[in-house]
Amino acid sequence: MLRRTAYAALLLWLLAPAAAVGAPSGDPVESVTARIICDCGCSNLTVKNCTCGKADRVRAEVTARLSSGQTPEQVLQAYVDEYGEQILAAPTAKGFNLVGWIAPFAAILLGGALLAFVLRRWARVPWQEAPLVPPLVLDGSNPSPGPSFLKRVQEEVDEVER
Repeated sequence: MLRRTAYAALLLWLLAPAAAVGAPSGDPVESVTARIICDCGCSNLTVKNCTCGKADRVRAEVTARLSSGQTPEQVLQAYVDEYGEQILAAPTAKGFNLVGWIAPFAAILLGGALLAFVLRRWARVPWQEAPLVPPLVLDGSNPSPGPSFLKRVQEEVDEVER
């Protein structure tokens, strides 16, 4: 039960920034300018956050369009029609652009699953050390150590025991 709660909390924590991106602002001008990239060339900021003269002109144009009765979606669509989808701060959540929304989460989930699989596999495999000497065959075909080797072993044992 605790594990499920932890997974649910982690999922909510990961998805919270995505929900905050689409959070509407009270001011429609701010809502529109927060969704448009300023193409002034000095930075990749939204029109809402950019301080250049071009951003001021775009804010004034957005205000004028909204005052003339256009909805925020119509204003955004007018900018997309004029500059293309690259003017938007976030890709639209339809068609091929869904890959931009889904791929990061899918990559994180796939990487986590792969990591869990590998770690579990490593934990299950018993580590076997290679034998230091080949196993003896008890059919009499093993060569016996020579007398010089046995003499040397006995000398070393005697030396250790002193």
